[in-house]
Amino acid sequence: MSLTINSFGNNSIYSLFGGSNSSGVNSMFGGLEGSLSSLSQIKSGSYGKLVKSYYSKYDNEGNLKSDTSKKAKAADSNLSEIRNDTADLSKATDKLLAKGKNSIWNEVETTDEDGNITKDYDRDAIYKAVNDFAEKYNELVDSGQKSKNTGILTQVAAMVTNSAKTAPTLGKAGITIDSNNHLHVDEDFLKNKANMTYVKDLFNGTGSYAYQTATKSSMANSYASNELTNLTGRKSYTNTGDYSLSADDMINKFNTTT
Repeated sequence: MSLTINSFGNNSIYSLFGGSNSSGVNSMFGGLEGSLSSLSQIKSGSYGKLVKSYYSKYDNEGNLKSDTSKKAKAADSNLSEIRNDTADLSKATDKLLAKGKNSIWNEVETTDEDGNITKDYDRDAIYKAVNDFAEKYNELVDSGQKSKNTGILTQVAAMVTNSAKTAPTLGKAGITIDSNNHLHVDEDFLKNKANMTYVKDLFNGTGSYAYQTATKSSMANSYASNELTNLTGRKSYTNTGDYSLSADDMINKFNTTT
């Protein structure tokens, strides 16, 4: 199909190629040259960079972003840290709650130099597991209290409050709580002086102190995960259910196509 120039007015022709109706034929081709130059910029990636720069200034609702990028990154970092800390505490708790042949609460037989056989808990293994739990607990207390998320703060506060209530029993296991709400395990006391019945009751079984702590930690993880999704979500939908591209979507599109 051919293009019939006569079907357009002068203004239409000049607008098509970017020219002005007062500049004549030279302007028409000047506009065409400018269009070709723009095409070259698109191919070279210059246009893509400009689009990225433009859309990065706006949020998903099309509003100009305030200078909150640093705050957003800080929040993202804190939430990721909380998720890691809750995951670490969960692993440490699993060791304490393990049953069967993998349980650290199984008594073991030892034979001394005289051939006497005794049966007792593996106190070295128990101390290592309890101390690991305390370290991971302390890390979560530190990262959790820096959160701005009410749900996370509530769960960490509940965790700390429960520890304070359990302090007398924790003391019988050689565990103390300092002014920063950190747990400290006295290795010598736990290994040589603690009544292992108290220690086992604290850290083994459903409803134990370790179990309750892990439950609150898991809730904090859930809140952190949901908040991260809200911060990093890339797709949005209109109130009619239609899909719309966010500013981040536009940027990512150019990252994959230019």
